[in-house]
Amino acid sequence: MRKKLLSVATAAIFAVSMLAGCGPAQSTTTSTGSQSSSASTAEKAGDSVTGKTELADQNFDTSYTPKKKNYKIYCTYKNIHSWYDAIKSGVDAAVKDMNKKGVKVDYVWYGPAQPDAVDQVNSIETAVGQGYDLIAVDVNQPETTAKEIDDAVMKKIPVATFASSDVPNCKRSFFVGNTDNYGDGCALAKSVCEKMGGKGQIAILAGTMGAASHEQRLQGFKDTIAKYPDIQIVDTQRDNDSVEKAISITESWLQAYPDLGGILCNNMSNPVGACQAVKSADKTGKIVIGGMDHDLRTLNYLKDGTLYVAQVQNCYDMGYKLIYNAIKTIDGEKVQEETAVGSTSVYKDSANKFIKMLYGQDALWK
Repeated sequence: MRKKLLSVATAAIFAVSMLAGCGPAQSTTTSTGSQSSSASTAEKAGDSVTGKTELADQNFDTSYTPKKKNYKIYCTYKNIHSWYDAIKSGVDAAVKDMNKKGVKVDYVWYGPAQPDAVDQVNSIETAVGQGYDLIAVDVNQPETTAKEIDDAVMKKIPVATFASSDVPNCKRSFFVGNTDNYGDGCALAKSVCEKMGGKGQIAILAGTMGAASHEQRLQGFKDTIAKYPDIQIVDTQRDNDSVEKAISITESWLQAYPDLGGILCNNMSNPVGACQAVKSADKTGKIVIGGMDHDLRTLNYLKDGTLYVAQVQNCYDMGYKLIYNAIKTIDGEKVQEETAVGSTSVYKDSANKFIKMLYGQDALWK
């Protein structure tokens, strides 16, 4: 069974790397953002449990004994972002646990600087040519990536999907991650609409076009808002997962819609931008904001009341269970086709708890 949270000092140290959007100090990083790690690296880095919260499955069965002593796994994700560091902490913890069993897991952790579906296809092709035991993909655009997944499987390389976007209509072996992005969108929209009293103007930051998780949350926003006839969507704009662009868009809304009552944000970057713009305009508490996930800045905005609600995903298990299922799949064992890790709505009264769990005691005073 996995260890409980380690010292808050250790967690705080690794929180710094999480905020920087990079991996452990020993990881190698190229100009395109690729990161690689091995069991020896993870033995040190795995001591960090950044990203593990009470959402993690404490009863997950870790008794499986791998059939080999060495495994090579290639992981590719949408783009370099601190959200993935929480997933990587679960990967590192699983790699460390395997190391204790005498099993070495070498893995590559790769994402481009910006979301790029073509780059993801190219990275999968490269991994196939390099003979990895399994390829794991957080799919950027399903219509672009699905064929490449099928091609890899046809070449006898199993492929798993993980994190935020599944592509069930392809030959992937399994998925570990959030299975209800639409539900997350609905939950956020309902919380914000209710806080607005069921009336007023609302605007939507819509993330990256084509990113399945963003589109599903966006649809959840719209379907839920439609249940409130006195709430009007005044604008929907793409921020492309950029804090700076979210700031700029929100600032323009504050000028164009002086009566704006709410903002919905569908990724981890845009609530940071929306909150920064609203707070700078001295409108904290006057505009109800709901957004995704656990960026430390987001949680601090939750703490000071600029953000009303955050939907926090269980990223740690996305990484931890990915490694266990990957090894079983490589060994020819059957695994659950779809593993849901869940999320929860977090409000101001729980902000400190999540900051401490994710970033350590010292982060409470930053």
